[in-house]
This record gives sequence, C-alpha cells and structure tokens, in this order.
Amino acid sequence: MDFKEFKNILFEKALNEGFENCEVYYTDGENISITVYEGEVEKYNIDKSFGLSFRGMLNGKMGYSYTEILDDKAIDMLIKSAKEAASCIESNDIQFIYEGDENYSEVKTYSEKLENIDASKLIDIALELEKETKGYSDKVINLNACKISYSSSKNGIYNTKGLELNNKGNLLISYVIPIVEENNEKQDGIGYMIVDSIDELDTKKIAKQGVEDALSKLGGKSIPSGNYKTIIYNEAMASLLETFSDVFSAEEAQRGLSLLKGKENQCIASDIVSIIDDPLMDNGLASAPFDDEGVATFKKEIVSKGVLNTLLHNLKTANKANLKTTGNGFKSSYSSPVSVEPTNFYIEKGMKTLEELMNELDEGVIITDFAGLHSGANSITGDFSLASKGFYIKDGRKIYPIDQITVAGNFFELLKNIKDIGNDLNFPISSIGSPSVVVEGLSIAGK
Repeated sequence: MDFKEFKNILFEKALNEGFENCEVYYTDGENISITVYEGEVEKYNIDKSFGLSFRGMLNGKMGYSYTEILDDKAIDMLIKSAKEAASCIESNDIQFIYEGDENYSEVKTYSEKLENIDASKLIDIALELEKETKGYSDKVINLNACKISYSSSKNGIYNTKGLELNNKGNLLISYVIPIVEENNEKQDGIGYMIVDSIDELDTKKIAKQGVEDALSKLGGKSIPSGNYKTIIYNEAMASLLETFSDVFSAEEAQRGLSLLKGKENQCIASDIVSIIDDPLMDNGLASAPFDDEGVATFKKEIVSKGVLNTLLHNLKTANKANLKTTGNGFKSSYSSPVSVEPTNFYIEKGMKTLEELMNELDEGVIITDFAGLHSGANSITGDFSLASKGFYIKDGRKIYPIDQITVAGNFFELLKNIKDIGNDLNFPISSIGSPSVVVEGLSIAGK
C-alpha cells in the first residue's frame, strides 16, 4: 500500500471511530557509512529506515501510536493504540493539531550535488584520508577511526485540517581520529568536515586538523589551583551550551526544571551576549522550514544583549503561557511525542580573532575540551565541575598544553561573566555552536 492510500484510509477510519482531528508524521531516511582500517574497508553499512506516527484528538485528549509498516493491519492497530493512549491521559494540558501557516520559508537543507552518490568514490576518499593522516607525521601510530558517511532523509506532516508539508535534507561528513605518540605518551585528536558537495571534501585539510590537534596535546601537565583569566575555546563552549540548552526550554521551565522560568525581559547574561535560534541557516544540521507540529519556523534572538526575550516554545507550552509558539516543537524520532528543542542554536559571534583575545588576555588559560559533561553538570542548578584540557597562555601565546585539571563554575553565572567574544563561531558536528569567549569567575583545580 502506498503512503497516500494508507493516509487516506487511516484518516477516514479514524474519523469514523470518533477522532475529532488526526495527523500523520513520517520520516524516511538512508545512511551509507564506510570505515577503513589499514588500507582496507573495515565496515560498509547501508541503513534504510521508515517510520510513521499517528496522533488524534479524542474527547479532548491526544492519543499517539506509530508503525513502520503500511498495510490494513497497521491502520487498525494505529487507531486502536491511539484510542487506548488517549483514554489513559490524565493531564489537562491542551494539545493541538495545527492547521498550518500562510507562508513557509525556503531553507537550504538538500544538495542535488550529493544525489546518486557513488559508494566506490566514498571508499576512495576514506582510504585517501587514512593515507594522508598517517603520512602527515611520523608520530601518528594508529587511528581510532577513519570514516565517511552520507545521509539523506525526508519528513512530512499531513492532517485532517488540510495541512500537507514535506521537506528533505542530505549531507556528507567525514572524520578521522588519529593517535600520536611521543616519549611513551599517547594523545588523540579529531579532524572533520561536513559538506554539501563531494568536491568540497578536502582529505589533506581533515588530516592536518586531526593530527595537529593530537600533537598539540603532547607534553601536557597540570597547573596550580587558582583563579585564572580564562578563554573557553569555541568547541568547548559549544559543548557547554549544548549541555545546558534545556534551560531555554519552556517545557522544562513549566515543569519547574529551569531557573530561567519567569525571567523573560530580564537580564540573564552579559550585555555583549546574544543567543540565536536559527532554523533557516543554510545547511545547518537542524535547519527546517517547519517544526514537527507544522508551524513555520523563523530566526529569533532568544537572548538579546543579555536580556532573555523568550524561551523556546511548542504549541502546548505557548498556549499555557498565553504566548505564540516559537516553532520549536520537535520529535526526537518519529515514534516520540512532540517536545521542545532548539534548532541551530548559538552564541552570536563578536569581532575579535582568537589570537586577539589571547593577546589581550596576556596570561591565563584557554580551555579547549570539557569531559564528563553528562555526569559533571547539573542543568537545574547550573553547576558544573568538569575534567578539562587546554593550554597555558603567557604573553598572548600558547606556552604548553595543560591537562589533569578540573574547571568548576555555574552556567548562569558564566553567561553573566562573559567579558569578550571571538569571531570564530563554530558548530562542532552539532547544531549547537559558539565562538570562543573570555570569562571570569571560574575555579580551576590542578596540582
């Protein structure tokens, strides 16, 4: 049974069974991933996935169900399961099936240059990347990973209010994790590229990035405990922002799990800090013209010059707050209920290069990596205590790598204590990004 026939029969039967309105949401994806090792293909995987979720309003309650099969039995199962789910709901929260918006922005999420990609070409690129990485330095002793992956996906929403939306996306990513050794000390690094054309993939550049990242960590040592002038490097700051991104969710705030509850129009950060949610970014990993409720997405400043303008909302949370949704109603998978999620979420970049930030810092540390973010960070209180790596800086230059240190602070206080922002905005294989930032108030525990 094709999708259109399945949908039409499902809607007709569901309405006859008493559903006031109903909706289907589907995802259809393909992923090709190739891993090489010692000049040979170690893994070659082709994964195809399809899933469809159904939800319907029955007696004022929203019932959910899902399937991976499109046949008559699946239709009956979806309706039965959704009715049972609706009957179990005790919450009085109002949920919505959306009729749609007048206009939807065009977003660059799909590249025709990646269509009909040749798997043999991907293998050649992965093998070349391994060769370039091993040949970059005689200190490279092994690779933890050398991989290339192409993914394409489609998703869509159809409902009985006349909404019909579809979007598609694709991307190509390649990365390498080399291991280097010197004086019996081993370190690893990572090099990567995400592109929308196979011709843009530069194996030499990826290899250089990965090996130099690893080499830069050799000879690391701890530093005395104390308070240091500190730069948090863009990738490290992005990982911290991602860890605490839930605090900007109205869903978490309404559950009492975010300290930003009720802080709209108040100063929550330094006046040089603006935080953006941009679903319309070209080729962003979370770019989309509509959210998973069918709401047209748009770019917005969540924080503007330190002031919290809004939390992120879906239809349900916006209704509870008597506000308009921000178009951030997303599912983590086709089978999940709608939640609140950021899209391409980042701290707006400043004007200065990283080198200029280091020169102005004169002496201090730059933190390049946080470890243990899930266990060492509390998103409710904002407190964090994280094993970290970086570099000691003197006279504006990196003097030596540092490790075996713990950086402790509070995310909400950190936002207020950002003193300068670099122009090196980066999204490290993520939809959450940041430039490097200069901060005060962090405690560094070393030797």
